[in-house]
Amino acid sequence: MTNLVNVISAVLSASLLKVGDSHMGRTPHDNLFNQVVRLDRASDAAWTACATREALAARQAAVREKTVAAIGGFPAKTPLNPVTTGIVKKDGYVIEKVLFESRPEHYVTAHLFLPDDPKYTPPYPGVVSPCGHSITGKNAPWYQRVGVTGAKLGLATLVYDPIDQGERRQRKEDPWHGSVTGHNVTGIRAHLLGWNVAQFRVWDGIRSFDYLASRPEVDAARIGVTGLSGGGTLSSYMNALDGRYAAGAPAGFLSTIRDVYANVGPGDAEQVIFGQAKYGLNHLGITVLRAPSPTMIVATHGDYFPFMGSIDTYENAKKVYAVLGAEDRVALMEAAGPHHWYESTRHAAMYWLRRWAGGDASAWPRDLDLLRRMDFAFDYTATNSGLAFEKGEVKNVTKTGSTLDIPGSRSVYDIMRDELAKLEKGRVEPTPATVRSVCGARPLSELSATPAAVRTDTFPGGRTVNLILLRDDDLTPIPLRMFLPDEAKGIPVLLLTDGMSADLAGDVASLLGGHRPVAVAELRGFGGTARTRYSFYGAKRADEELAMLANTIGENLVARRAEDAALAARYFSSQTADGRVALTAYGVAAIPAAHAWFLERNLFVSYSQKREPPSWRAVLLNPGMKFAFADSVYGALKVYDWSALAR
Repeated sequence: MTNLVNVISAVLSASLLKVGDSHMGRTPHDNLFNQVVRLDRASDAAWTACATREALAARQAAVREKTVAAIGGFPAKTPLNPVTTGIVKKDGYVIEKVLFESRPEHYVTAHLFLPDDPKYTPPYPGVVSPCGHSITGKNAPWYQRVGVTGAKLGLATLVYDPIDQGERRQRKEDPWHGSVTGHNVTGIRAHLLGWNVAQFRVWDGIRSFDYLASRPEVDAARIGVTGLSGGGTLSSYMNALDGRYAAGAPAGFLSTIRDVYANVGPGDAEQVIFGQAKYGLNHLGITVLRAPSPTMIVATHGDYFPFMGSIDTYENAKKVYAVLGAEDRVALMEAAGPHHWYESTRHAAMYWLRRWAGGDASAWPRDLDLLRRMDFAFDYTATNSGLAFEKGEVKNVTKTGSTLDIPGSRSVYDIMRDELAKLEKGRVEPTPATVRSVCGARPLSELSATPAAVRTDTFPGGRTVNLILLRDDDLTPIPLRMFLPDEAKGIPVLLLTDGMSADLAGDVASLLGGHRPVAVAELRGFGGTARTRYSFYGAKRADEELAMLANTIGENLVARRAEDAALAARYFSSQTADGRVALTAYGVAAIPAAHAWFLERNLFVSYSQKREPPSWRAVLLNPGMKFAFADSVYGALKVYDWSALAR
């Protein structure tokens, strides 16, 4: 038995995929990335092809509607119940520490910077500024500086904490559950509901506008928006989806999807909206969704959101704005250096907003070289840095520094649990048709694959057949290793694992001991096909980037894997005396395997799973549970849970 296990392990360990070989096909990453590039370029072309005001307006309305639907829609507005918890007077401005509810008992913390200089009189123009990916949120020096800069230019500036930043951590149990990590943990669960974490973030922005507009010192008709990095993403979305903003100046985000993905891979959960590349919400689409509303793209030469992509989007945006006779309402402000908000670019954003939201025609254009000189002199650590708070001053809005300590406070996880409870009340038993409609898996009758690089060898009591099944639709390779006993008995067994095939050597040997034919197939992103270009925000699994590429074009990696499993099973069954196979899956490979079993029941005799992953319901109810986009289906919990398919 030991010798047989060693032989099988050697067979399973040998790579069937060799770069440069004709049977290599395209890696799953290549295939998905190429689709993203094609769709991104097609979206650019569709936007710039809008030759009339009417054509542009129709496309804007359609893309906006699809975007709001893709992130899960917005709730009804409820009372903000604002509270000012403190006032700090400074030289030329006043800071109010404010707290309000974007949803019932879901609290937002913010600093409101109001001008306090006789040369500015209310009602002031306003600015909403969401923070970027900083765990300290509005307390970070560069976001304090936004408020100071705005207020000293006569702009009432609201700098607020997005979820999982500053005072708005959404899980007290995990002190590191913040910023990008928190957004992705929320994002996976929102994804299962057919939402996106951007829904929470944009809605907080919408309610931040409502709060600022409610202030008697602010002119509600003259409010702009700006933010950096994750705040650049958010300010882009807010400007695109909330028609009330008079102007926008997103920083450190707008480039092109294709350039960003080629440089660093997909961004975090809010930066990948399901199907966006397919229906037109690429970076150009985000920029022109409210044209001719004034928009400035703020970029830096060394940003990981590539500057050349920013130039492409800017040049294309000018073409769109030209259709409306509004070329002066779109601008590009750039500075040397890596991803950051510099004094030059921060002031440029505020001057732009003062020009278009404030109605001050003298505010823009500026002497750009003079602006850039600011960067050489400014130092956050200097004594006279111009930060809002001095060392030792209390910056927090809440008593404890956490909105979750407020009695009755509700997190995003509470909100999603409520949504799941509603869905479960109306859910019926899934059918193959309803499951296909959600996950997008195609019937096996519509799929085909061609065997390539077939190699046959022998082992004691049988032979091995190693090959690549090349899918005819996209050339994605499916490595398949078959162990065929000379005296076959019993139902053939197909094994699918989420790790390396060699780990199954013992199980294969045991099945062969009973003379059962056995095959081991590798689904895309597992085993030898687990090749990707970047690590999705530190994820240990290579397939997370594949999942986000698939989400960008409106596909689910689970569905493509289920198709791979069905194709492998069909080919394996054709090489044995029996027309059907038993299916066994290990780890998270059980999720696509359960889909294949449920959708192609005529192909399988039985289904079993080992190292069973959690149900999607359990994942949503337990935010501390680690899970991946690669194992999720967008909107699935509206109709079914993968664990129900296994039953």
